[in-house]
Amino acid sequence: MSLCTPPIKVITKRGWTMVFSEEDRQALYNVWMSQKAKMHLTQMEMARRLNLTQLEFSHLLRGDSSLSMTFISQFCRHLHIEPHRVLPSLKQTATSEVKAICLKNRISVDGDIQHVSIEGNQVIIEYIHYA
Repeated sequence: MSLCTPPIKVITKRGWTMVFSEEDRQALYNVWMSQKAKMHLTQMEMARRLNLTQLEFSHLLRGDSSLSMTFISQFCRHLHIEPHRVLPSLKQTATSEVKAICLKNRISVDGDIQHVSIEGNQVIIEYIHYA
């Protein structure tokens, strides 16, 4: 495996360009090596779960085939891990896209509201419930 391999570009369904590097591939390989032992999986079993031949699976992990977001998502799902916690490219994307949004929640209580207060990030509702 050459460390000079150029980044791999993938265009997602939403039109974003995702670039996977050799570092990402190495991270996937390392996760595979540790998780397969913990989960008692063989390469053949994992390939079957991903609807791939054993050779196709090997090519993806070793750098002979291009990575796709679909493969990465399915691979991580079967290993019970989140891609953005493993792949350096996705870690950067996840942290750089933090946005503040305004949300509104409504709730109903079974009774008459007496008092509402706020403490930090909590809303306290005092109400009388009639049994």
